[in-house]
Amino acid sequence: MDDVLRTGGIQIMQDNARKLTYGAMMIALFAVLFAVSLYIPLVGSVSLFFIPLPILLYRLRYDRSASVLVAVAAIIVSSLLGGVLSIPVAITLVLIGFVMGETVQTGKSKFYTVMAVSLTVLISMVVTYVGGVLLFEFNAIDVMMDTFQDAQQKMTEYLSDFGALPQDYEKIIADTFSYYGYTIPAMVMLGSLLTGYLFVAASFYTAGRVGGKVQKFPPFREMKLPFMTIVIYALVILSSFLIGNDTTSTGYLIYINAMVILRFTFLLQGLSLIYYFLHERKSTDFITVLATVFAVMLNPMTILLGTLDTAIDIRAWIGKDKVN
Repeated sequence: MDDVLRTGGIQIMQDNARKLTYGAMMIALFAVLFAVSLYIPLVGSVSLFFIPLPILLYRLRYDRSASVLVAVAAIIVSSLLGGVLSIPVAITLVLIGFVMGETVQTGKSKFYTVMAVSLTVLISMVVTYVGGVLLFEFNAIDVMMDTFQDAQQKMTEYLSDFGALPQDYEKIIADTFSYYGYTIPAMVMLGSLLTGYLFVAASFYTAGRVGGKVQKFPPFREMKLPFMTIVIYALVILSSFLIGNDTTSTGYLIYINAMVILRFTFLLQGLSLIYYFLHERKSTDFITVLATVFAVMLNPMTILLGTLDTAIDIRAWIGKDKVN
């Protein structure tokens, strides 16, 4: 009996030692990636999306409580490397890694993981923005709009010097700036979604290469929006007749942001249909890249394709045409 207890105690000590060693390795890796993103501009812009990876790897191997301790240690080490102002960034990156690990451990889909990470990014951006305004009186949106206005002023002076200033230029610029100002919420949400996808894609790919069991996305060409998306799109369009021309109303802000998000979604659906068609025709990678470029350049047509593909089963026709 004593031998069994002694063996069990030794096993527990060995497990704890391995847990501490692996945790120290992951904290060190997190710190290295964080330092690279801070002090090496070009490489750091890429390594940024891999920073949550150590937290994800640790959570895939060990329990939640141990992962929380490693996450806190990673934040402390990162603050020593980047200073107090780097703490919000470190917290966000640690949360992203932890959220990814939690969704994997609970068996959620990769799409669910992307949405959870995107929501984490969005909340972090909002908190950082509010904190910057309240604590430092720094408004990132005002700075961005001022930068756009400076660029517009320089462009105006440049075109005036060459006598190439178009008619109604001032009105066009004013309308453009108003549009960008109105659609900031949609841009922030889409930016958060894209950022969340990049974090998940980078971390999951690397985790899979080192033996981690993570979910995989189905091919992009198989993307299919639910029919309800068309219903929502129609309702949003109909709502524009009720809103009228009052561009200062809350209804107009909701309408224009909803349209930006829906059109972007249908753009993705259109690209998915094009990829499906090219895959069925066994096209080369060069043709696929060329088609992508033209699809983005001619985005109104691609959005229309995406809308039609959501409303009706175009892919069935493609398959039928292939059989015939």
